[in-house]
Amino acid sequence: MLIRDILARNARIHPERIALSLGREDITYRELSARASRYASVLQGLGVGKGDRVAVLTHNSPLYVELLYAITQIGGVLVPLNYLLLGRELSAILRRADAKVLLFAAEFQSVAEGIRAALPSIPHFVCIDRPLEGYGDLAEMEARVSGISAAPVPLSESDIAIQIYTSGTGGVPRGAMLSHRNMVAASVSAALELRLSRNDIYLSAAPLPFMAGTGRLLRFQYMGGTVVLLRDFDPEEVLRTIEQRRITHVLLTPTMIARILDLPSAGRYNLATLRTVLYGGSTIPVELQKRAIRFFRCGMVQIYGQVESAGVLTFLHAEDHSLEESAPYMRKLMSVGKEAIGVEARVVDEAGREISPNQVGEIVARGLNIFEGYYRDPSSTAEVLRNGWLYTGDVASVDEEGYIYIVDRKRDTMMVGGISVSPKEIEEVIEEHPAVKEAAVVARLDYELGEVPAAIVVLKEGERADPEALLAHCRENMAPYKIPRLIEFIPSLPRNSQGKILKAKLRERVVSGSIPRTPRR
Repeated sequence: MLIRDILARNARIHPERIALSLGREDITYRELSARASRYASVLQGLGVGKGDRVAVLTHNSPLYVELLYAITQIGGVLVPLNYLLLGRELSAILRRADAKVLLFAAEFQSVAEGIRAALPSIPHFVCIDRPLEGYGDLAEMEARVSGISAAPVPLSESDIAIQIYTSGTGGVPRGAMLSHRNMVAASVSAALELRLSRNDIYLSAAPLPFMAGTGRLLRFQYMGGTVVLLRDFDPEEVLRTIEQRRITHVLLTPTMIARILDLPSAGRYNLATLRTVLYGGSTIPVELQKRAIRFFRCGMVQIYGQVESAGVLTFLHAEDHSLEESAPYMRKLMSVGKEAIGVEARVVDEAGREISPNQVGEIVARGLNIFEGYYRDPSSTAEVLRNGWLYTGDVASVDEEGYIYIVDRKRDTMMVGGISVSPKEIEEVIEEHPAVKEAAVVARLDYELGEVPAAIVVLKEGERADPEALLAHCRENMAPYKIPRLIEFIPSLPRNSQGKILKAKLRERVVSGSIPRTPRR
């Protein structure tokens, strides 16, 4: 099955069912299919063919979903761009993506101008929501192809559909290639695990360019359900929409859950239709889980996955979310659950042997949802795909019942509010500052965001410590969520006999609370 088959079937079987909604705009499956087909014709007119990369830069909107189906309908590869990133960060991604077209919303005009200056090799820049001088106009192009159907393109399930960029351990973004088979297999697995139906109404509050956005949306549309979009996350708007649109399912990161629970007006809303709160993306404190169980009073389901697994590896189901204080129940709350349907997940030692209960190893998985590799990066691909297994880099134990517990990471990454961040990338930006000799960035646990970056900085001889100047430099050169929340200046970084920085010691220093909080603006 292909992604385009999901839409075609829904448009054929129940054309008048609401597929998408944003604000007062409702779009049926028939309308969604027609719009996607028109945009597919536009893209073919620009020369987009099978395997060509098409980047999209916009906030959550029905247009993003229409373009998702349009691009994949003709064999193109969607490259969703994280709109929280700055121009230099997006340029670094697009330089590696070989994008043929950049489709962007008008609010990102200045970003698009910077990208065009940095990457004149991208043939087409098209504004998708209003005319802009000097850029292609999607509406005008659509009018020119009115009545012209997109030429059929033969595709197979192994063809790449989506290429999502993640933070590499070396600070270089890596394009995870996900085939039609990967995305559909993940949708089937989640639909079965969650017992989804076409009567479900899903609130999409997560950014669509992330797997949590695009992946979850496809799960519900695979079953013919309705997806209600929010342009941006706002805790009050989430609760209001659940009440007004009779939402049955919502996906929230721990950060979102914390903001909702801290809202003074949260108790005023009627959430009776809510059947399941899905959550995941970063570490969640047990106390926050308990608060969420008490507040939402519906099924809580934790999903653990990675971009490389199309977002699906394990589920911790509602029956495992108990407020019972006895040891077995409390222990399960700290688990990520058991392997998903269609996925084989194990915890193995360094030799690849499955570990015994309560030992520690690495989570590996295989299934039809496991990605095809990193775009033009065979060495990184070989590092994580071995003998048909995805090596996640997550260190875990497993109990006698098969529940998996993540205890650490093998790779130097952190999850900030559910977004993967490479410390190396932050270190490189900090070291661009003329006063800095070297820097090391480690994760510090945070109740709301799961983890936040903490920077330990060594200055050049004669330079004065100025945290505000360094933070200003960071604000100019990296996305807001990457900016260090904590900074400390020290004479030298601890190293081992081979000269490698001992980040474990720096993490201990951060956890001990010896680093003062640095204000952010």
